[in-house]
Amino acid sequence: MRILITGGAGYIGTALCAELLQNRDVKEIVVYDNLSRHNYNLFMGFQKLDQRFSFIEGDILDSRNLRRAVAKADIVYHLAAKVTTPFADQDAHLFEQVNHWGTAEVCYAVEESEVKKLVYLSSVSVYGAGETEKTLESELNPRTFYGISKMRGEEHVNRLADKLDVFVVRCGNVYGYNKSMRF
Repeated sequence: MRILITGGAGYIGTALCAELLQNRDVKEIVVYDNLSRHNYNLFMGFQKLDQRFSFIEGDILDSRNLRRAVAKADIVYHLAAKVTTPFADQDAHLFEQVNHWGTAEVCYAVEESEVKKLVYLSSVSVYGAGETEKTLESELNPRTFYGISKMRGEEHVNRLADKLDVFVVRCGNVYGYNKSMRF
């Protein structure tokens, strides 16, 4: 299988690459990242990147370049996002542009391709704050620009559910040791 990971040079993407490279069924992993966080740890020696790994420096808002990358994939892990917790309410336009419309661009590219599976990394921020425990059935009520943009991204992804396997993963804050530490 051929895998494309948008945002693959980030904290989660770096760990995902390491795990996927241990699977011999993986024929190719392409990381598509704009390196906006200036994080180059993916390329450093903590893991062996073999001939199955390649990197494309690109932005998910560059639809032409993105479509070329997606066209060669069987599976897309869409991790690329503007993430600036605890400043999730400071730049509405940037969150909307990257997380909402960038995800729309990924979905348009997937729709035009032979991709069989799309995994979207969303956020528990789509639930908003509250006193009660949230479940998958809980109402979405995002309270930040970040949460709103991730909810809109989910809407784009979910509209593809009748065409391919779609998975939306709503993570909380991720933590733990990783060569691409987030502070």
